Amino acid sequence: MIKGKVMIGNGGAEMGVRGYVSAYDAETGKLVWRFFTVPGDPSQPFENPILEKAAKTWTGEWWKNGGGGTVWDSMAYDPQLNLLFIGTGNGDPWPRKIRDPRKEDNLFTSSIVALNLDTGEYVWHYQENPGDEWDYDSDGQIILADLNLNGRPADVLLHAPKNGFFYVLDRANGKLLSAKPFTRVTWATGIDAQTGRPIESPSAQYEAGRGPALVSPGPGGAHTWQSMSYDPETGLVYFPVLEDAFPYKTAGHFSHNSIAWNNGIDLVAAGLPQDPKIKKLALESVRGRLIAWDPAMQREVWRAERPGPWNGGALSTAGNLVFEGTGYGRFEALRATSGEKLWFAPTESGVTAGPIAYTVNGEEYIAVLVGWGGALPLAAGEIALQSPRIPNTPRMLAFKLGGNGSLPPVPEAQARSLTPPHESPSTAAVKKGEALYQSYCSACHGDVAVSGGVLPDLRYSKMLARNQWLSIVINGALSSAGMVSFSKELTQDDAEAIRSYVIFRANQSLKESNATKN
Repeated sequence: MIKGKVMIGNGGAEMGVRGYVSAYDAETGKLVWRFFTVPGDPSQPFENPILEKAAKTWTGEWWKNGGGGTVWDSMAYDPQLNLLFIGTGNGDPWPRKIRDPRKEDNLFTSSIVALNLDTGEYVWHYQENPGDEWDYDSDGQIILADLNLNGRPADVLLHAPKNGFFYVLDRANGKLLSAKPFTRVTWATGIDAQTGRPIESPSAQYEAGRGPALVSPGPGGAHTWQSMSYDPETGLVYFPVLEDAFPYKTAGHFSHNSIAWNNGIDLVAAGLPQDPKIKKLALESVRGRLIAWDPAMQREVWRAERPGPWNGGALSTAGNLVFEGTGYGRFEALRATSGEKLWFAPTESGVTAGPIAYTVNGEEYIAVLVGWGGALPLAAGEIALQSPRIPNTPRMLAFKLGGNGSLPPVPEAQARSLTPPHESPSTAAVKKGEALYQSYCSACHGDVAVSGGVLPDLRYSKMLARNQWLSIVINGALSSAGMVSFSKELTQDDAEAIRSYVIFRANQSLKESNATKN
């Protein structure tokens, strides 16, 4: 809440949403203003004069699929400038040519936008990815800081979005001051200092009819919503980094579905290869780390490597400490100046949230929400799995100096066994089912039918018999538990094909498991 207003954005670009941010009166709940981040139907009046200009950067009928540009993460406010800074998400579908035949810039997707807090009027923008095609949202946390740049004080905005570049902007006017990659980046060779536009790599382009383009970072992002923290004493920014690549290929056909993930990508081509050698290389190329970044010099100062790619946000404190939870069940304190590990406590579950510090009666506490989740564990399947595998036990943990509490014993993990029905689905059924599974099921149950540890792994399901399966997928037998009916999107034959694919994958995994044991 700022100056009596509550600000909130929206999410769901891949579900056909048009982005906006709203300000409500904190006492009455009355809408004070709303700023749309992408233009609507140009045959209708524009809600804001700036949207008429933005519409000139779109072609085709983008509004029919929403357009994207959703504002789904945190914002920042400068009281001196009275500016509210928002980050906007990707355009949808991801391949630009589907949403915009001429492949224009598509304002204000993948941008930082400054708005007058009182009126919601546009002041300036900086687009990090004009016409983004790789799901490089710019929603990640925005930090306002005072830096010394080239011997002069500067009021800046710091941003480390999904595209892998660390940006320093003048927060009064949005001018780019510097931008450097903080991880492996192949979609661009750099950011033009004069125009502020990325120098895109031809090898990162992809279209229908062409083979996949292997691009880093992938849609999981080099850094996404997990919090980053700036320490004015060290002058460093601390944040978790994901290093990976993704094979982008435009789907052969696109039509908007109300319940599917409408990204326009060929998710069969993007699925994790099942050839053991190729899969091993793919998994080994995915890494996670915590880094300390010097925004003035645009360089990494230190890093702490992590066993898994998906970890929690960072918190720096005045005691020269940085706290972070990890995806493999630890909460750690590191020395802010060097990255030296000083302390850790087991959390008994993966951590993806960022910690907070607070005081009660003069005593300081550090608290963190524990629990395994987020887009990567939902959709990325085996890539998201941590080593060692640990249970998912959501809860909040609080720590203080001299604390003597202890966690309850970890429940014994129940052994799981693959017991698919004794059926041999046809090759045609498996192929059809793979395409349908990747389009409708993978966003929740995991890539190529391997759960990332949040929702059930369908290979182990006890409901793979035909009648049981159809009762859930088509008739909605588990709607009360969150598994909605797909009767409007899938026929019974479609659902049966998906079942065939899951059975095939279960048998394939069982064979691999037995081969490993022998």
